[in-house]
Amino acid sequence: MNERKLQKLFAAARSEPAPAPAAGFDSRVARAIQRELKAGPVSVFDHLDRLLPRLAWAAVLAIGLCVAGDFGLAALHLPGLSDGVAEISEQWLFAVR
Repeated sequence: MNERKLQKLFAAARSEPAPAPAAGFDSRVARAIQRELKAGPVSVFDHLDRLLPRLAWAAVLAIGLCVAGDFGLAALHLPGLSDGVAEISEQWLFAVR
């Protein structure tokens, strides 16, 4: 199609009125929404199916932050987690007073 015919076609389409929906379309949509909401009890597995992708991303984020923190502490030559916990427990539990 050449540009002139295309512009003529678009101009004709713009001048046409928008099609009206069928009679009762809004009430049919409202009834369909109500049927969806009253479809019955939702099982635990349906809830888990919706929730697990979000939980998975949160877990990946938490693991990533922990790994980044561990590398950051290692780069600063600070004691690791097990060394730090052992040192704290020795100072706190076995403190001589």
